[in-house]
Amino acid sequence: MDLSDRIPSLQQRSRQGHSLLKRSRTAIASADLVLLSSWTAWFEGQGPLVAACTSEQDCLLKLQSSEANLLLCTDTLEGGCGSSLVRRARADNPELKVLMLLQRPITRTILDAIDARCHGICSAQATGTGTVAAALTAIETDGQYLDPLISGVLHHSRLRGSGEQVPLQELTMREEDVLRGLCRGMTNQEIADALVVSIDTVKTHVGSLLRKLPARDRTMAVVTAFREGLVQVPTRPPRWT
Repeated sequence: MDLSDRIPSLQQRSRQGHSLLKRSRTAIASADLVLLSSWTAWFEGQGPLVAACTSEQDCLLKLQSSEANLLLCTDTLEGGCGSSLVRRARADNPELKVLMLLQRPITRTILDAIDARCHGICSAQATGTGTVAAALTAIETDGQYLDPLISGVLHHSRLRGSGEQVPLQELTMREEDVLRGLCRGMTNQEIADALVVSIDTVKTHVGSLLRKLPARDRTMAVVTAFREGLVQVPTRPPRWT
């Protein structure tokens, strides 16, 4: 992939920073020293970066002592793993926001990150293309984010049915449209723009979807949709007229 033409815009995005970073105490963790170094440099001029670790245990200790409220991590760590770190960290601090970059974006690691209740899940391959900034924005506005590559892996995976034989409530056409948007990794604002409706309307339908599926959050709604074969994801959702 040649990103040469995008160098000015990428540099400008880096200088602009992100509001969530600026008002958060952030910890970062990865076994990838190059990625860890680039993140550290990115935080210059942002909010306080209180920890930068390569192992699960070291990061957990720093999270407990530094009062961090945002964690950026990868699934691979020198000791332990990202999903285990998230589970332990959120058990200590349920208010901790977490964005995980998957260096192995396969079904097993994706489902493990979802089970750990990460707020955002991205492919590490998308680092530097604006995906991390998009994820932070979505976490700030929607509460959660699943990038399109991760959603695509789930879509093409052979997820087993729930086997519970619990009849799902019938979805309206508009709820199905919103669910397709979620399954494409779209934010609430992107769904609203595509369907030409207000973001409040989208939020209402997301809430209805979570009750009907049932799912604890929008990420689990995507897993349920693919597992139960509820949607076929088109290139773009249709506009409502």
